[in-house]
Amino acid sequence: MSTRPGFPALIGFDLPGPQAGRAPQRVIVTALLDDTPRNDWMRMLHRLAWPLLRVDHGVEQIRLVGEGIHFVGAIADARALSAAVRGLFNEVNAKVLNRRLAALDNPLDDDGPGMAPAASLAHSTDPRLDDVAALMAMPAVPGMLELASAMTGMRFVAVARVTADRWTACAVHDRLDFGLRPGDDLVLETTICDEIREHRHLVQFDQASTHPVFSSHPTPALYGFESYISVPMFRRDGGFHGTLCALDPNPSRLDGATVKAFEVLAGVIGAHLDVPEAQGEAGQAVVSMAEALSLLSRQVDALDAATLPAQFRAVTARLRELVDGRGAASS
Repeated sequence: MSTRPGFPALIGFDLPGPQAGRAPQRVIVTALLDDTPRNDWMRMLHRLAWPLLRVDHGVEQIRLVGEGIHFVGAIADARALSAAVRGLFNEVNAKVLNRRLAALDNPLDDDGPGMAPAASLAHSTDPRLDDVAALMAMPAVPGMLELASAMTGMRFVAVARVTADRWTACAVHDRLDFGLRPGDDLVLETTICDEIREHRHLVQFDQASTHPVFSSHPTPALYGFESYISVPMFRRDGGFHGTLCALDPNPSRLDGATVKAFEVLAGVIGAHLDVPEAQGEAGQAVVSMAEALSLLSRQVDALDAATLPAQFRAVTARLRELVDGRGAASS
């Protein structure tokens, strides 16, 4: 629990081990906090961090993940960086306090506590947020993520855009208070999705701590989960877009049909994401949500009815309700 309401306290650092050789390698130094910083605090941190951390310490990226702030880059001296971060946090706290006090006198101040960025996603000039806006424009997505959570028993589900240098949450179903919102990033190198971007295959395990590979993998330990499933999402042209992933601190017991259902949901979302692009190409058929649902139904029919769990049939029924509701709303 936070001991300083509204201001995160620094409780320690997670430092990398000694680096072999003289040249600094790309590493991650994590500042551990007692609370998740608010938006105005993080904006002030970014404002004050540059160029000090970049020039003097080699920091290339700053990423908030729950109650930890990752500093990523060719960091030669992690301990020197941690000392600089302590001083920086004190400066951020002082300036944010002044701004919050000023906001009490001027409630319309855009930098007041808890204020969202003034520019909406629809008018953002950041290209990565186009993917977030596209998912937010799909009324069926929240229902599909909720169904994915119910199917797997995992309380965090997300659609992520994964590129060679960024991991961005585009849509989130979060009953764990994991702390990610649409538009938030994770440090790419700390994600299993980065590996999926390379090999393009599903990754699923029921219990990381007993798994022959993932018991020693750094990602489950870093984010504190036992069960995990992530499948690649592809555009209609076959290009890699990102992943549909789910995780939970508790172990799971997923059968083959549930894993298949999760894969098909990823295909449905990926197909629908291509609709705006397809509409702009003359002569190319548009994949509507109804057509994507038809594809889902064919996938269900292709499975052995004896092994088809009730959860999978519920996915199809719920998706049909969502599509019918969307059609009624637009008529």
